[in-house]
Amino acid sequence: MTCHSQLYTDQAALAPVVKAFQSGTPLHWQRLYKLPDFVYFNHSIHVAKGVGCVTCHGKVELMPLTTREAPLTMQWCLACHRSPELYLRPHDEVFDLDWHAQDQLALGARMLQEYHIDKRRLADCSLCHR
Repeated sequence: MTCHSQLYTDQAALAPVVKAFQSGTPLHWQRLYKLPDFVYFNHSIHVAKGVGCVTCHGKVELMPLTTREAPLTMQWCLACHRSPELYLRPHDEVFDLDWHAQDQLALGARMLQEYHIDKRRLADCSLCHR
């Protein structure tokens, strides 16, 4: 149940998730984000490179019903890919929805090096279009 094992665990709205998990019955999802088939996206590389969940998903702990936070347009994604230092954080802070850097630019510059991120490669079309 990943996040839902910690967030809103006693909420009535979460009861179907708990029931599905306990019974092994697949849950019917209302999809919030649908990318075109020609777009490749992988959560794990973003998490591994220090992009916090809140960057794309917003403050889900404050949402009684999860809503779409980011447009996920090409322009929106490219803004991050062109300036990733504005969004990177230490690995141990990726899941902390309230975490903020004291100096994001300095931290981001350090994270670029630590995570071996080549900004020139991030705007390569073939990275997301396969």
